[in-house]
Amino acid sequence: MASDILVKQLDVIDSTNRYVRDEASTLWADGYNAVAVTAKHQTSGRGQRRNVWSSEYGVNLLLSLLVRPGMSLEVANQFRLSQTVALAVCAAMRCYGIDARLKWPNDIYVGKCKLAGILIELDYSGAFVEQAIIGVGLNVNQTDFPLMERVPVSMRMLLGREFVVDDVLDTFIDCFSNYYGRMKINSGCVEAEYRELLLGLGEKRSFVDADGSFEAVIEGVAPVGHLLLRHIDGKLSRYAFKEVEMLI
Repeated sequence: MASDILVKQLDVIDSTNRYVRDEASTLWADGYNAVAVTAKHQTSGRGQRRNVWSSEYGVNLLLSLLVRPGMSLEVANQFRLSQTVALAVCAAMRCYGIDARLKWPNDIYVGKCKLAGILIELDYSGAFVEQAIIGVGLNVNQTDFPLMERVPVSMRMLLGREFVVDDVLDTFIDCFSNYYGRMKINSGCVEAEYRELLLGLGEKRSFVDADGSFEAVIEGVAPVGHLLLRHIDGKLSRYAFKEVEMLI
């Protein structure tokens, strides 16, 4: 496990993100790049768009990372932190032979099934991101998902065997430490790799926005995190988070 990230393991908690926010001042330890808090079960886990994150006790990876990038990450470039975490999850999955892709902005998919989700809460200080709490939920050994709105999949379902959750944690922490360190040195270094892993890049896909459904081609993501879509009539549009959703 990366020695620059301090790990605290809990048993049952309502939400690791909530716990980290309430305990941030006591959790933070000088000399570390991040603090990771894991739980075997969350009673009030949540994902993006207020979705429920359903997880059985002890079978999945549930954690929140506390980072304080400060002057290494400007508010204008805050999406690069989301890219960094998503790439770390995908890199960890490659260590197990899983070809995971990024469904904009930060869901992790294999084919048409959701493997992991990321939820980030940011605090600012002037022009910089002072603190971020990064929630990650990764399906490891669960095979039944009665409450999930998206079609889910787990590492066990993909590869047909059980995994030691703490081993998966170690792999992810190492990958995150690598990507986060690179981002702090050169925050633009993650953009090209994120684009290459975008689910549906260069393909005509179905989307829905406030005006209804439509088809367009994903051309990439702007530095601020807006999704770039080329419509059938040739028009290029930019969509912020929650303004559009790709239909799987």
